[in-house]
Amino acid sequence: MKNLLLSTAALSLAACATASPPVSELTAMPEAYDYADKLAEAEKIDVLWWKTFDDPALNALIDEALTANQDIAAGLAALRSARASVRIANASLFPQLSAGASASSNTEGEGLDDISASARGSASYQLDLFGQNAASRRATRASYDAQAFDQRALELTIASDVAFTYFSVLAARERLEVAQSNLEISERIFKIVETRYDAGDVSRFDLTSQEASLANARARVPQIEQQLVSLETALSVLLGRTPQGYDAPEGDILAMTPPPINPGMPSELLLRRPDLLSAEAQLRAADANVAAAERAFFPSIDLNAGANAGLTGGTSVIGSLAASLAAPIFTGGRLEGQLDSAKARVEQQIANYRKSTLNALRDVDVSLSALTTAEQREEQLVVAHDATQTSLSLAEIRYRSGADDLTSLLNAQSSYFSASDSLVQGRLDRLSAAIDLYAAIGGGWSGQ
Repeated sequence: MKNLLLSTAALSLAACATASPPVSELTAMPEAYDYADKLAEAEKIDVLWWKTFDDPALNALIDEALTANQDIAAGLAALRSARASVRIANASLFPQLSAGASASSNTEGEGLDDISASARGSASYQLDLFGQNAASRRATRASYDAQAFDQRALELTIASDVAFTYFSVLAARERLEVAQSNLEISERIFKIVETRYDAGDVSRFDLTSQEASLANARARVPQIEQQLVSLETALSVLLGRTPQGYDAPEGDILAMTPPPINPGMPSELLLRRPDLLSAEAQLRAADANVAAAERAFFPSIDLNAGANAGLTGGTSVIGSLAASLAAPIFTGGRLEGQLDSAKARVEQQIANYRKSTLNALRDVDVSLSALTTAEQREEQLVVAHDATQTSLSLAEIRYRSGADDLTSLLNAQSSYFSASDSLVQGRLDRLSAAIDLYAAIGGGWSGQ
């Protein structure tokens, strides 16, 4: 009767699932983002979020990167390894079969009468009476799920990096045109100053001042050219190409504007962000490992069956069937330590999940705020660009007529160059904020 009660209690304990609280209860999710404003009314975009920029070149670049990027290739290999681990874990739920044959001969005899042969087969199976193997299988499967979500997060990161680098290339090209235009203006002003100096209308101070301004304008061009080389080679590596001889596609960054992006509800991040889905899968794996560690205290039962057959001198078959029971009695605290370690890892994964959730909420609001402020800043940069352009034209006319000195003209030129360059960088900041927001919300909506 005592043994029956012990077995019943063990079975009841094995049936109880060891689980942490649902992930929806681990972190209090806000009802809305602080900086969503009217973006929440925008249409929900497709999973291929980069297509919302309506740039065929960008679409082709990201498609190529998702196919040829080496980080993604390495991640896929790791994913295949995790899938193989699932198959290994599944094998514990099925019987293991083996077979063999042997033959021997007496070399002193003649003919085939002295040859003896036999065959044998065996089968073994471990009864998963308390669910230890099933728990280990759940842990392996959850680890595979985490690896799959990590791969999705990697693909999202690569797509974001390609988009940002491509836009940075276009911005560098536009800034290079601005710098070259500024150089042309400096050369034109230098000719004006040189003409007036030769006529005796201005001092050598004006001439040397403009020489310095012209030299600075020339120095900016190779600096931006070097930045462009760095960006284009970085883009080629993201595409899995050799950097030598690669030229990024053409495009007009000032013609690109980010579309309205619907960030969704904060609670939807739990189902959309691949890093949160991975953290949730890792928590499931940790729960399953606790269950496996608990069931390690229970007995294990192995069933073995075998058959041996003589193939010469008349066929004879001998079969066997055996069962064995093994139960831990004293392990020096090993099983207890394994259980405590597994429980501690659950607590660690809970903390990691909460931290990841808080960071995800922060990422979205920061990106929303950055997108709004970048748009507001760009509006003022457009005003500044137009105003400094007009100011430069007037300053050049007034200097030609002698109404103003060279300092006013140089200040006007410097302001115009700065405003033109800032406008390009402002557009890049706005596009970058949109990319960051897409990444923060986990990409698009479909297929999540």
